[in-house]
Amino acid sequence: MITNCCRLSIALLVTVAVTACASPPQAVTPVANGLEARPSQQLWSELTLATSPREIMLIEAELASRGQTSSGGEYLGRRTSVGVGVASFTRTKSSVADKDCSDFASSAQAQKFFLAQGGPSADPHGLDRDGDGYVCEFGTALVRNVAARTFRPAVVSRPPAPRVMASEQCYTGPKGGTYTLTASGLMNYDGC
Repeated sequence: MITNCCRLSIALLVTVAVTACASPPQAVTPVANGLEARPSQQLWSELTLATSPREIMLIEAELASRGQTSSGGEYLGRRTSVGVGVASFTRTKSSVADKDCSDFASSAQAQKFFLAQGGPSADPHGLDRDGDGYVCEFGTALVRNVAARTFRPAVVSRPPAPRVMASEQCYTGPKGGTYTLTASGLMNYDGC
């Protein structure tokens, strides 16, 4: 016969055992995952290999805050600038809204803060009102960076060649010879 005390002990043991076997809850780690401590060259390598849009955004914001815009064939905005200005996230009026762009030293710093606060899917401070995932002109900076690195062949415009009309008029050259002008503008010494 099992007493109430034993039942309670067994239930407590089962709860402890189940809790111990269960996966520990995911700790909320800093959004940047230590990006600030990583060397820039490592970040450029990670950017090349990154597949998650959020991961790419985090790395780009960190590199931009360091004043770096390119390394080798990789550059900021190469894969993300197409999303600038495209409303990808639903935004509602923020109740917090205690930050605005003037609170940050640069658009990269604002973007890092935005991502650390849950961006791009969340925007508690109302920094990304258009819902494209970029704040305080950071997206515009990415687009400008891409434009500066995208090859566009120069269009060479040549002025039209002057139109030369053939004439029957005889001209006298510097040494006394006579000539006429052909349709292509050449001198014809046999024409007079």
